[in-house]
Amino acid sequence: MTMRNPLLIPILLILPCVSMLAQQSPIYSQYVLNEFIINPSVAGIDGMTTVNFSGRKQWLGREYTPSTYTASVSTRLLKTSNAVLNRMYGPNLYKKGASGRVGIGASLLEDRNGAINRTGLNLTYSYHIFILNSQLSFGLSFLAQQFKIDRELAQFAVDPGGSIDPTEGLIGKSAYIPDAAFGLNFSNNSYSLGFSAFQLFQSPVKFGDIEADFKQLKQVRQYTVLCSYNNTLNGKPEWEYEPAVIVRATERFQPVADISIRFIYKREYWTGLSLRTSGDFILLTGLRINRMYFGYSFDYGFNEISRQTFGSHEITMAVKFGDSTRRYRYWERY
Repeated sequence: MTMRNPLLIPILLILPCVSMLAQQSPIYSQYVLNEFIINPSVAGIDGMTTVNFSGRKQWLGREYTPSTYTASVSTRLLKTSNAVLNRMYGPNLYKKGASGRVGIGASLLEDRNGAINRTGLNLTYSYHIFILNSQLSFGLSFLAQQFKIDRELAQFAVDPGGSIDPTEGLIGKSAYIPDAAFGLNFSNNSYSLGFSAFQLFQSPVKFGDIEADFKQLKQVRQYTVLCSYNNTLNGKPEWEYEPAVIVRATERFQPVADISIRFIYKREYWTGLSLRTSGDFILLTGLRINRMYFGYSFDYGFNEISRQTFGSHEITMAVKFGDSTRRYRYWERY
């Protein structure tokens, strides 16, 4: 097998290896600005409509390194008046308006990892229950993904004996995979605790009609736990601090965790640091201008690959629409 870049060799090894394939889900550093992409239950959690765009490029300075682009929208179906449903025959039906507990969302994913391209669509339904001064949220997502091996970046050499690698037929083929995700979240004015599980069906990855054993080539369930705490600094109400821990794990890998802290000024500017147990050091910063939020993160690791690059970069932009940006204002709608 010959490649245009030696870095592609370990990346393409994911095809015959189940465990490596499980690592294809991207890791985000700016999940605080768009937790919806890692937990379905967050869709509409704040009672507002949120539109989010993000882009992540790993190991800048090297060719064909992983890059991830996402676009998402989520909202809350708030209280409305009764609606009249016109029927093709018979009397009209009267339907009670939305109670304000339902959230919906959708996201698009474009993930490029060497010669492996993945495109995904996520459709989400969430339900929120107000309990005293807290909120319990549930979410369920339907996932549709396409995996494809880029013909321009992957080339297989012919054996001196004249035979061709049987996996050469995978190049240019596409694998379409349906799957699902589930999420829970419990939050109040100070605390938030969330759990999510993706790739529940562990759908097999089958490229076209290539004859091969695909039973072992499948997605592996991935679990995420995120907890955070928010409070103001003593004597300085305009300043807030927010420590957070996120743990990611699969059924076949040791967990990876981010331990971070952010400092927020007047809910308009923030900066923070994060340490990842894989050895990465992450700088977080951002600002809010009216309804728009901008975030930037810089990841730098101390492994061999990171020392030969200019680090990993992630940029996020979000827009929120609603009657108020004050946190948990939506409780008054019940």
